[in-house]
Amino acid sequence: MHRIKKGQYGYIKSQRKIEIIKTLSLFLLSLAIYLGGYITTGTNKNLLTIVAILGCLPASKCAVNMIMFLRARGCSEELYQKVSAHTGTLPCLYDNVLTSYESTFEIPHMVFCGNNLIGIAVNPKCKTAACEKHLQAMCAQNSIRDVNIKIFQDIPKYLNRLDQLQELSVENTQTEAVLSLVKAISI
Repeated sequence: MHRIKKGQYGYIKSQRKIEIIKTLSLFLLSLAIYLGGYITTGTNKNLLTIVAILGCLPASKCAVNMIMFLRARGCSEELYQKVSAHTGTLPCLYDNVLTSYESTFEIPHMVFCGNNLIGIAVNPKCKTAACEKHLQAMCAQNSIRDVNIKIFQDIPKYLNRLDQLQELSVENTQTEAVLSLVKAISI
């Protein structure tokens, strides 16, 4: 079985399972250490109790990651079918969840072509202008210049823009840098 990497379709669903398993394993390990110390000594006052308590720290960190992945939706099968018919050879990223200090932005699909970074936000509560501003700030912070960012909420308009980008024959010099940046700032 191969692992689905960040940016590929199904990443959030796959990572959700991995985070659940990791979190449960770490909490069960701490519980086993505690019970082992309690059974052997007959009291809580032993070194293994301290080890078990300290073992809850990484388990809690994993629990936070698990909650983040449980809340994220990712790209639906229906949207994946619609979008994949229009992307062709365009460099795509799926299942992006971007966080800023003010908000969280779920962008199920993004494409970069000809210095245009576009994405679709299917959640009507998503503040697309704030997302575009956040992405512009992240690009500027990482010395990536001249990138036009547009986040759509209307699927037909997004599909139309994908078709337009596919017709462009532009050399993409920043593709790897932009896609790596989006992966780095996404959960």
